[in-house]
Amino acid sequence: MPRTRRLLMTALVALSATSCGEPTPSEESSTAAAQPQPSVLALMLTEVAPATDTLWGVDNPQSDADWQALTNAADRTVLAFEAIKRGGSGPNDQDWADEAAWRAYADDVIAAARSAKLAITARDMNALSDANIALYTPCEACHLDYHPGVTEPHQE
Repeated sequence: MPRTRRLLMTALVALSATSCGEPTPSEESSTAAAQPQPSVLALMLTEVAPATDTLWGVDNPQSDADWQALTNAADRTVLAFEAIKRGGSGPNDQDWADEAAWRAYADDVIAAARSAKLAITARDMNALSDANIALYTPCEACHLDYHPGVTEPHQE
């Protein structure tokens, strides 16, 4: 009897350990689907603005930490715009995401941020400057089309 009990306990422990392991891909996708999509505005304020401020504010990075901060900013920009391209939970976000121009702006930003990351990896400031110009262009154009006034200087 003790041997049978021990085998049963071992089987139960093994079964419970496997059921508490990493989620399966279908569990991950259902969890991701259950999480609310942020609005485009929220992504702009929490992800895009800080990341692009870092990229556009680059000034002679010296340390590995400086370069890593730039890499992180480029990555955050790509991830944010992959989400922005799909739209968000804001009142106009899904309508915008249905427009070819919206998706083209997002694709241009993603491409520029990827170019920035390549320049950062190579520690090539000239290439990073070019990538930052390429990044700024679709940002400004999109803001003019979809959020006029945001590119205007802030007045108090």
